[in-house]
Amino acid sequence: MSEIYDQDDTWPLVVCQWKDAHSGSDSSWTDTATYKPEEVHVLSTGWVWPKCLEGHLTLISSTIGEPIEPETVGDILHIPWECILAVFSLQVCVPVNWLSEDF
Repeated sequence: MSEIYDQDDTWPLVVCQWKDAHSGSDSSWTDTATYKPEEVHVLSTGWVWPKCLEGHLTLISSTIGEPIEPETVGDILHIPWECILAVFSLQVCVPVNWLSEDF
């Protein structure tokens, strides 16, 4: 998955499926004989911030300026590489103008 970082000049838009750290119970008493631990899989969407934090895929969900080279970003998420299950590209060739009367 590190090939995402080989494109220094782009911030690709992706969906990332990853395993999250979480509490295994509702913080009440838990019967160990019947408890069944489960993984929590999360889907996160955002632009990849290339080479932001070593060992992590960094996603941002908001930008000020062009998403190709944003000047300001918001909602930064660092996902450790070992937690990533899959990354799917959402790159679009033709921008959608949601405010267009033709839409």
